[in-house]
Amino acid sequence: MLNEKLLEVQNREIELLRIETRLGELKEKREALEREVERLQEQIEAARKKLEEKKRKLRDLKNFVSYKRERIEELKRQKESAKSRSEFKEILRQIAKNEDEIIKTSQEIAKLEAEVETLKEAYEKVRRDVLPKVEKLKEEMKEIDAEIGEFEKKRERVLSEIEEIKRGISEEELKTYEELKEKFNGLVFSDISHGACEGCGITYSPAEFKELLKKLEPGRTKCPYCGRFIYSRSR
Repeated sequence: MLNEKLLEVQNREIELLRIETRLGELKEKREALEREVERLQEQIEAARKKLEEKKRKLRDLKNFVSYKRERIEELKRQKESAKSRSEFKEILRQIAKNEDEIIKTSQEIAKLEAEVETLKEAYEKVRRDVLPKVEKLKEEMKEIDAEIGEFEKKRERVLSEIEEIKRGISEEELKTYEELKEKFNGLVFSDISHGACEGCGITYSPAEFKELLKKLEPGRTKCPYCGRFIYSRSR
């Protein structure tokens, strides 16, 4: 005969399994939400980087134009002190070349400025569309974190209860229980309150069920089909 306290241990272990299963589901859900948040944030970041890259290119071109204008001013000063006609003509050629480069670059700048404005609008649209979704997902994550915290407290409580009950059971009985747990896939004690063994699932005939209830001794009577210890919650 097994100590009836082992039934309490089994009930707490079943409760613990349910808690850990729920914790696993919650953590998986949170991880999925976290991945979705990261994906949405990457959309915003990609739009921002695209905008910043165009802005950087635009700044570089504007700096290039500034440099060319300074170069032209320098060439104009050199022109005033040219020592020969050929030197004078070369300086004029260089001035013309720099002016031509300014014109071409200014055209690129105008095109880039339009692109920057388009990217600004795209970036702001992504932010408007995505940020509310991110905030909503983060709120869900907070709720899940709170639920995870509650279940972790429950798990600690049940673990403590299991240890407390086990302290009142002999080592030999605990050893036997653990061996039977392995044999019966974790369910050593099986409830037959509804006319069937919850362990093997076999339904008893009315006469068989009546006879089992009549002779039922928790921790002693076994299911005639699977050999698990049986009990009835209605008794």
